Order: sequence, then structure tokens, then C-alpha cells
Amino acid sequence: STTTITISPPSSADDYRQLASLLVSSFDAPQSCQQDDAVPMMERLQWDLYEKSLTEEFTYKRYVSLARKMRGKKYCLLVAKQIDVDSDDVSSSSLGRSNGVVGMVEMGMSLCPVDANNTSTTAYDDEINKSSKEVMSPSPLIGVICVSPTHQKEGIGTKLLNKCEEVARDIWKEEFICVDVEPNNTPALSLFEMGGYVESLDGEGGVLKRNTTILRRRRAEIKPHYLLRKRIRDDDDGCDPNDR
Repeated sequence: STTTITISPPSSADDYRQLASLLVSSFDAPQSCQQDDAVPMMERLQWDLYEKSLTEEFTYKRYVSLARKMRGKKYCLLVAKQIDVDSDDVSSSSLGRSNGVVGMVEMGMSLCPVDANNTSTTAYDDEINKSSKEVMSPSPLIGVICVSPTHQKEGIGTKLLNKCEEVARDIWKEEFICVDVEPNNTPALSLFEMGGYVESLDGEGGVLKRNTTILRRRRAEIKPHYLLRKRIRDDDDGCDPNDR
């Protein structure tokens, strides 16, 4: 047999649980032990004993609830799954056994600068953005993208990104797609830059940063993010890139 990667919405409770486990291990687990062995023993013990399981359960329930709430709206949650396929019939429509979720991406609509290369903002979230003096418009925004460490550098992130662009362009009929990226997330920045995303600039020509609310260990945090943007519809689609 051989393996292939499929990209699709979560289809079972097990998909959601594996998605939650992937997110928690990637973003919530104590990380400094990989860098300077400075994680306090008590913090590690607390994480292993109960923080991990509580955070995974919280994340699981959050995404199940969000998927139900956003059904029928411009919201996209996708998982990448590794599937075993019979090598004698790779073209078969019936895929084999799944080896689990190895990546995920979340995309929704969010207020973003209309002219991202001539805009500055310190808005914390959409509610504050609504009252901003800057010209804002709803745009597809990739908020989270994640690939398991054991499956990185296999093109899975690119496949997830391409699927989001396909949904935003062909189903939502949107002209641009944006992404918020933490400045120190070098792998994600490289992924988006290779995919044709460009940094938005503020009024002084610097890279635009805006504060974004994220969840870490069940608590909301506000952190600065770079705003990157890409045009996903060609001129012959009838869209003028200067209209937005």
C-alpha cells in the first residue's frame, strides 16, 4: 500500500479530537524545553497531569460548537489526513484506512484594510475595527494553520493553503485573502511568502502590525501580528484590484 494526503472538513468526533490534540501540542504545550531546558519542573508536571487534557477538551468543544454555529456562513475548517491506499488500485474512489489528522487550517471573514499597503491600525479585534477611522472591509482571513512536526516539509501546509484560496476564490467569490502571522513564526512566514503573500505596509512604509486576540491554554491573549495579503482573482475575472 501507499499513502496519500486528503484535505476535507472534519467528518467525525475523532477528527475534531485529533485536530484539538494537534493544536494543543503545537501552540499550548510548554515549548522552552526544546530551546534552553528552562521549563520549571512544576509547570511541566501540571501540564502533564491535567492542563493538557483540560486544554484539549476545551479546544475540542470550541471547534465542534464553532462548526455548528458557522454552518452556512463564510467559515472554513479543514483537516489534512494521511490515508493508506491500496497500491494496486490507487485510483479507487474508496480510500483506505486513515492514519489520522496531520494538519489543519481555519479561515473565516474578518475586517481587514481595504488598501493594505496604505493603512495603519492598532485595532484589537473586529469590534474595535468597526469603529476605526481606517477603511475596513470583510475579507477571508486565515487565522490558524498547523502541520504535525512529524509531517512537516512534505507540502501539507501548501495543500491546506491552496484549498483555502480555492474556497475563497471559487465558492466565496472573494478577490483577496489575508493572513495574520506572529512576527516570530518564521516557518509560517516562509510558507505564506513562498505562496505569494505580501506584507501589508503602514502609513510610514513599515510592515503593518495589528493586535490580534488568540487563545492559549484556555485564556485569551492579545499579541501583535503581521498582516499579509494575496490577490486570488485574475483581472479577467471581472474584478479590479483597485476597487478594494
